[in-house]
Amino acid sequence: MDEIFLYVHPSSINNNHFYLSKDESHHFLKSLRGSIGDEVWLLDGTGLAFRAHVEKIDNFIVEGSIDKPYANYGESQKNIHLVIGLIKGKRMDMAIEKSVEFGVKSIHPVLFERSIKKTLNPERLTKVIVSSAKQTGRSIFPELKKPVKFLEWIEAYQDRNCFACHFEAKSKIENVVSSQTDDVMIIVGPEGDFSANEIALLKKYETPLVNLGPRRLRSESACISAIITASNIIEG
Repeated sequence: MDEIFLYVHPSSINNNHFYLSKDESHHFLKSLRGSIGDEVWLLDGTGLAFRAHVEKIDNFIVEGSIDKPYANYGESQKNIHLVIGLIKGKRMDMAIEKSVEFGVKSIHPVLFERSIKKTLNPERLTKVIVSSAKQTGRSIFPELKKPVKFLEWIEAYQDRNCFACHFEAKSKIENVVSSQTDDVMIIVGPEGDFSANEIALLKKYETPLVNLGPRRLRSESACISAIITASNIIEG
């Protein structure tokens, strides 16, 4: 059987014994066709994974014993963070899903001047994050920040190592990050691109602009391209 990754809340572990939530138990029993005796991997979302096995199913709640804990399971020592303008419909879900799969540590939704979408559903996106983290066996579930206006965001994070993706930029990602980079924030603008005011803000705070290639990409595609490229470079 393939590895089974399940979410377990830290409070549901005590003295090497665990139990799953009602929803996660249902997923294990019905979707994964799990049973007593199965080996499972438990992910607590804060950086710990546990190899465990199922010992009991009581009133459709799965319980068992932990065999061994693993710190930072499935995680890189390098940190990539995604700063993304709100996108309409399922494209936002895709951007979040793929960014988690490719290892981002936090996600910062931002309202740009040309953002078409103005709100998001944090509960739904949190479910996307957890599902994607389980799919890839990550022990850290990236934090989803509260949406803020771009001016507020850039003033709060002006001292961080950032770059912004822009079709007309001359530089490439390899010009602004290297294997020596430990932490970087990737800014992907809205569907309508950055406004002149936002470009001026980026320049004011000396944020490099990078080009992702000869084709103008959708926002969700730009996220994937930038994350993969930056990850390959900083991971060495």
